[in-house]
Amino acid sequence: MELTRRGFLKGSLAAGGLAAAGMLATDGWLAPQKAYAGIGPAGETKVAYDEEHIACTYHQEHCGGMCPLRCTVRDGRLVKVEPNHCVDDRYETICLKGISEVQHIYGAGRVQTPLKRTGERGANEFTQVSWDEALDDIVSQIKEIQKRDGKDAVMVTASSEANMPFLAALLGAQTGGNTGIDVGTGNGLDPAIGFGGGYAMATGEARDWVNSRMVLTVGSNFCESSLPQVRLFFEAKEAGAKMVVVDPHFSTTAGKADEWVPIEPGTDAALFLAMTSVVLDEGLTDEAFMTTHTSLPYLVDDKGALVRDHAEDPAAEEPETGEQNPFFIIDAATGQAVPYNQPGVTPKLSGTAEVKGAKCRTAYDLLVEGQKTYTPEWAEGITHIPADKIVELARAYAKGPSSIALGWGGNDKIGNADIAGHAAAVLAGVTGNICKPGANIGVFVGGCWNGRSTSLGAWELPEDMTTATDEMAAYDMREKPNKVKAYICCGDMMAQHFANMAKTEDWARSLDLIVSIDPYFTEGAKWADYVLPATTRFELDAPVGNAKVGYNQLVLQNKVIDPLFEAKTDFWIQKEFAKRLGVDDALPKDSVELVETILSGAEDPEISTLTVDKINEHNGAWPLPGIEEPRQEYADFVFDTPSGRLDVYYENLAPYGQALPQWEPPLEAYADNPKRADFPLQLANVRTRFHIHNQFNDALWIQQYFEPTLDANPADLEARGLATGDTVEVFNDRGSFAVCVHGNPAIRSGSVRLVEGATADYLVRGNMQSVTNDAQVERGSELMCGPVIPFSDTLVEIKKA
Repeated sequence: MELTRRGFLKGSLAAGGLAAAGMLATDGWLAPQKAYAGIGPAGETKVAYDEEHIACTYHQEHCGGMCPLRCTVRDGRLVKVEPNHCVDDRYETICLKGISEVQHIYGAGRVQTPLKRTGERGANEFTQVSWDEALDDIVSQIKEIQKRDGKDAVMVTASSEANMPFLAALLGAQTGGNTGIDVGTGNGLDPAIGFGGGYAMATGEARDWVNSRMVLTVGSNFCESSLPQVRLFFEAKEAGAKMVVVDPHFSTTAGKADEWVPIEPGTDAALFLAMTSVVLDEGLTDEAFMTTHTSLPYLVDDKGALVRDHAEDPAAEEPETGEQNPFFIIDAATGQAVPYNQPGVTPKLSGTAEVKGAKCRTAYDLLVEGQKTYTPEWAEGITHIPADKIVELARAYAKGPSSIALGWGGNDKIGNADIAGHAAAVLAGVTGNICKPGANIGVFVGGCWNGRSTSLGAWELPEDMTTATDEMAAYDMREKPNKVKAYICCGDMMAQHFANMAKTEDWARSLDLIVSIDPYFTEGAKWADYVLPATTRFELDAPVGNAKVGYNQLVLQNKVIDPLFEAKTDFWIQKEFAKRLGVDDALPKDSVELVETILSGAEDPEISTLTVDKINEHNGAWPLPGIEEPRQEYADFVFDTPSGRLDVYYENLAPYGQALPQWEPPLEAYADNPKRADFPLQLANVRTRFHIHNQFNDALWIQQYFEPTLDANPADLEARGLATGDTVEVFNDRGSFAVCVHGNPAIRSGSVRLVEGATADYLVRGNMQSVTNDAQVERGSELMCGPVIPFSDTLVEIKKA
């Protein structure tokens, strides 16, 4: 750094009073290498340096970045993290979280030794124990519980920070079922396309935005949530794509866009519905695409069921495909109802026909009829977006090629999020803006989820070693009868994946055993009987630990440093469980054998012939085949749905009135909810560039730039006699917490905003989950991934604490 300490302090303090002195207090381990003069064996002068080497690994997959990292190690200590050298500089990425690992992995938040609870659950009272003592007792208790209540009385949940792929199968345990987080929009979008994950992964890459006329970003703060790929936003903008952001708040992404369109929280579905009405009313549809590549020509009977060749077997393990059980359409030439895959048939979009004595209509006609009330004027009253702006957006989108960028951390955390995803799928279908250059849809956040992929191998466990069938989602276990008595939580699920913390705490008290496995001491760890220290991505006891598909590359987790403190790798922990269960031979002998199996089992021969040494000749990152061009799913318009088409008619939701998307307000944060008399503010639970969920809360360097504050519109603060810097109590009928408040005109009046993962150690008092909403929509069990947890569908009030 060509900057003096005094100059740095002066500039930092002027910029906002950052604790620069603390940031530089690194006890000399970031100092330049020291040289030592000495005399060699032949009398010559020798210069020696501290031992230093470079190691390559990858960073977080939880954010979708999977940044390949180049790490400098000096005398066994990590001293620098920087982007790795890759095939293309667009993949040489890092953000402040990756840089901060130089301090973070040595920070006070690390679990340094196994801990055993000594006080009441949640009292945060522990004593240090040895690994053998902890594991012997944990396995002994599990054996006793399983002998008494069955193998499925144990549940193991995993995250990307502490990832135990074999542990649940070793124990025959349940895995917690649907997570309820990040699946809100995907529940509505993915069934139309055929994606199975429920996470609304985009049908193409953000690299393809350069081919778009317009990118409509709704509910996604891309420029914070996807830091390693932010350049793609600006490349598209510079290429001429109009970047339009629809967001209740003036987000970072809104500030970088061509246009920001404010919207009332939880009303994204109303916007998409009204845009579809404009497209239909003004004849802006792509009739050829609808007829040939969507389910809109399919016939529907008077009970809302799709007409097929024969009744489906309700006991069948897999739904029948369109080839096995054809859907029926109206033949344009004859006007008769015939199978959609009959040779020489041209489907009619509109019409009626009698099938087996029942009068049937096309799904398209049902769509047109259902859309009649969803006018731009109606939507203006719901969304507060002017009707003429909705018309303008619809016309521009229909002109195409256009992409819809949805997100996590926005409307997906509202109870009606599946309707928004479904309505977006319909809008893309009627305009044909899907699976074409410049025309894609979904969540574009995270390069490793949206770039090219490849199928890697996996270590096969014995056939009789499998996970148990999940009784229900873990969040339902807090209220519904179930068998689980022991919970092994890898990563902080309890404070991140469950809303309404009071219920979670009561459930935790009822369990016989809770084990937390994580590199860091989290909120959930406070409720554990044992806390086990896992290593971070940088620590290994073997040369290599894992291989993953990153952002258009295969990346290796190489050893950077030895495990810190008494932390152990994920593989070591699973191996020790296996030994105590008498199934040690079921796992690889070490993580090196595991990685070799992952590579050799890849489907692509270009990948399966790679070795660890070969990949490391390329700095631990290997380009995936075809990355020269952006990934494009379903370019042939053959989708992974039963019919092979874009299936926008959801027959299973007909009993709930949602076979085609119909407006429903949020569960709690709707305009005329009587609860607003006491709790008038919607609490938005959003993402930030400083954290990944609640990870990096304890990163000291990041803390010097960021701490959780409740952001509120200054007018809302003034009306309550509050000012920036006050400590406020945020409360509703579920609970309360206290936090510092910050007046911010970027926040929509009537809302307050707090980053997700704000837990008790980083607030003045309490946990933000004490107030969040855990209600569920009635149709939740029929959704692809079960109901979303509506964290942001929450009403609160604030007052001075």
